[in-house]
Amino acid sequence: MEVIITGGQGFLGQELCRSLLQVDGLLDAHGKKLQVSKIILVDTTVPVSRLGVNADEKVQLESVDITSPTQCRALLGKVKSGHALSLFHLAGVMSGAAEKDFDLGLKVNLDGTRHLLDACRARTEGGAARPKFVFTSSLAVFGETYGEQGRAVGDTDKIVPKNTYGMTKAVCELLVNDYTRKGFLDGRTARLPTVIVRPGRPNAATTSCFSGVVREPLHGEDAVLPVARTLPHSVTSTRALISNLVILHDAEWPPTLADRSANLPCRPCTLQQLVDALYEVVPAEEHSKLGKIIDQEDAFLSRVVGSMGSNLSYERARELKMVPVPDLKTVIEEFLEDFGDKSVVSRKRRKTA
Repeated sequence: MEVIITGGQGFLGQELCRSLLQVDGLLDAHGKKLQVSKIILVDTTVPVSRLGVNADEKVQLESVDITSPTQCRALLGKVKSGHALSLFHLAGVMSGAAEKDFDLGLKVNLDGTRHLLDACRARTEGGAARPKFVFTSSLAVFGETYGEQGRAVGDTDKIVPKNTYGMTKAVCELLVNDYTRKGFLDGRTARLPTVIVRPGRPNAATTSCFSGVVREPLHGEDAVLPVARTLPHSVTSTRALISNLVILHDAEWPPTLADRSANLPCRPCTLQQLVDALYEVVPAEEHSKLGKIIDQEDAFLSRVVGSMGSNLSYERARELKMVPVPDLKTVIEEFLEDFGDKSVVSRKRRKTA
C-alpha cells in the first residue's frame, strides 16, 4: 500500500506520517491489511533539507498545487495502478484566512478537495482498486443549532455553518459521501476539534490562541489572548487525534450508512481552564519562568470562534472505539514530552521507538 498525505509538511501531516511509519499495516477498501511501502508527503513547497520523518527512506516529497486538476491527477499517477492507495487530505486554508478571503477559501478548500476526489475517481475508472480517502473536516460545520439550548450536538445533527471555513468543509463532506456512494472511492470524514497544543508559531486559524495560551508561556514568551477567556471551545490532543485518524481509516463502515462523517472525540474547554491547567502542571517554584498572559480581545476572532460548535457528542467515534481525549493537564504534559524542546521549565521527553 502507498499513502498520500496532503498538507504533509504541516504539523499534523508530519505527526501522521510519523505514526504511519510505525504501524503494522493499514486496511485497504476490502478490509485486507497491507504494509505501507511508501508515504508521499504533499505540500505547496518541498523543504530544502530532509529532516525528521522527511528523511525516512519510505517517504517521498512532492510539491503540488491542489487547485490544479492536472497536478492532482499527476500526483495520483505516481502510485502504481496495481498498488492499493490511501489518501489523507489534511491540506486547506485555515478558518481566519477563509473568512477574510472568501475566494481563496473556495479555491483551496472546496475546489482543491474536488480535484483530489476527481483524481481518485479517474484512477478507479482506469481499472485500479478503489482508494481510501480520509477527509479532515471540522467542528466548524456546526454553527446554528436547534433544539434545547445547551444540548450536545451529535454526528447526525443538521450542519448549518456560520463561517466560510465551515461552509467549505460541509460541502466537501457531502462530496465525500456521494463519491463513495457512486463507488469512486471509499471515503470517510473526520470532523476535527481544535488540536492543542500545537508547536511552532501561531497559524492562521482563529482558534490558534488555544495553543498559544499554553505554548508561549512555556517558552518564556508572553501570550496575547484575542478571544475571551470564558468562551467555550472543543479541543483534542495531538496524540488522540493522530490515533483516531488511523482508527477511522481502518474502520469497517456500515454498508447501509450513506453518511461517512464522524465527530472525533473532544472535550470543551475555555482559555481560563487551560491557564489553570498550565499552572497545575508547572511546579510552583517555576511559575516565575512562564511568560505573561495578556487579554486583548478581538471582536472578529471572538465572533468566528463563537460561531463554531463547542458542546459536541461523538457516539459514532465511540462505536468505532476511538481514543478519548485526556484531561487538560495530561494534554499539556504530552506537549512538553513531545514538543517541549524550547520550554523554559522542566519536562519529560518523548519516548522514541
